[in-house]
Amino acid sequence: MQVSTRVRDSGSRRGGFVSAATALVLGLTLTACTSGAARTSTEEPSTPSVTASAVSAVDPGPTDPKATDGPIPTVTADPLTPTKPTLTAPATTTTAPPTPQATAADPGSVAGSCERTLPAYPVLQPGAKGPAVRALQCFLNDGDYGPVVVDGVYGAQTRAAVKKVEASFEGPAPKPGRIDAGMWVLLISRSLGDGTLKVGAKGPDVVTLQRALRAAGGTITIDGSFGAQTKKVVQRFQQANRVGDDGVVGEETLFLLKMGATIG
Repeated sequence: MQVSTRVRDSGSRRGGFVSAATALVLGLTLTACTSGAARTSTEEPSTPSVTASAVSAVDPGPTDPKATDGPIPTVTADPLTPTKPTLTAPATTTTAPPTPQATAADPGSVAGSCERTLPAYPVLQPGAKGPAVRALQCFLNDGDYGPVVVDGVYGAQTRAAVKKVEASFEGPAPKPGRIDAGMWVLLISRSLGDGTLKVGAKGPDVVTLQRALRAAGGTITIDGSFGAQTKKVVQRFQQANRVGDDGVVGEETLFLLKMGATIG
């Protein structure tokens, strides 16, 4: 009887010890869980902050001008400086002056080609060539019967100018196209003025008079000075045409020369 009682008491005591131990274990477990939960709750909020910082470093987004530390610097561009064009002088081309040529539009003659003073003024026909034809062409141009190219060839152009002279005759030309003494005197005298010429006169008109007298058949020096020789030839011309013999080239004598009169 006593043995069984001790056993029960002993079991009661063991049961009390077990219950206390069990309670202690449960308490420690709850404490550990509570601490873990607390730690978890305090660590989780820090994660978004780290993520936000990383995103912010990668993509900062638009910058608010008001949030900057100072004013936005103003960059001033250098003014544009116009570039001056480089002027290049045009290349200078040296062109030799054209050689003067006698043309129908320019009735003048090549320099030196018009020699009007001849030793004699021969008879010319179409087709003739030489210095006398050149002189003829020059006299035709002087009398405004041209223009004629001064080439020394009595061709179609020269013949056309001679026809203009023949058209001024009162009747038909006795020998069309023929340049005889009378035609020479007429053409040369066209350049004479209307002034009276006598002993002592000098100049271009005296030269023209002397040429006409030579073409008319007189023997005379062509020097542009109206002296004793020129007076003598003038008297011969006047006698041949029956207008006196005073040796003064006045209105009547000038008229005969311009009509192509000759000494005989």
